[in-house]
Amino acid sequence: MTDLPPPPNWTPPPSGGGGGSAPDVGAALSYGWAKFQQNVGPLIAVILIPGLVQFVLSAVGRAAVHSLLGSLILSLVGAIVGAITGIGIYQMALMITAGQPADIGKAFTYDRWGEWIPFAFLFGLATFVGLVFCLIPGLLFIAFFGLAPYYFIDGRMSFGDALRASRDAVTSKGLAFPILLSVIVGVLGIIACFIGVLVTEPVAYIAVAYLYRYAAGQPVAA
Repeated sequence: MTDLPPPPNWTPPPSGGGGGSAPDVGAALSYGWAKFQQNVGPLIAVILIPGLVQFVLSAVGRAAVHSLLGSLILSLVGAIVGAITGIGIYQMALMITAGQPADIGKAFTYDRWGEWIPFAFLFGLATFVGLVFCLIPGLLFIAFFGLAPYYFIDGRMSFGDALRASRDAVTSKGLAFPILLSVIVGVLGIIACFIGVLVTEPVAYIAVAYLYRYAAGQPVAA
């Protein structure tokens, strides 16, 4: 769990944090939007950095790699780089909801890379496969296991423990719909020629971090 004391200005987890009805998804998204406006630069940066790194890696690969083996190695390197850079938005959302400054350098600083990279790969693969094959399994996976990355990072859990913690929290606190709707809002920016993702994606990640803190019984920075 986060070792820092509650921030100077914080609100208790919505709906008491220990049970009862789930928080209003509107409250989570409104919170995400407010925090996005307060941290526009750092949030856009942690969204852009993974894409820019992958773009450069792809351009170099097309120019330098001309064999099947080389392509496979490049794909593996790309997956590892994607996992490393992809952690930034999760950590930024956790920082913001904890009342910490939105620090870009800290967002990409981590001490469990050997565990995070397999987690990120398997989590992304499960989501992708679920969405591609019949859509519904992917949506259910997102709804019930969408908190797992936050439990993994903030709670320092293993892959299996993070998935179980997410499933149990979602089931006991009625968070499936708020999480799913938050994620759907996050991908709506694709409609606006992908530019809108720079707004909707950070809002969604912060909203889910807000729901994570509710599920974990932790305070949420005002």
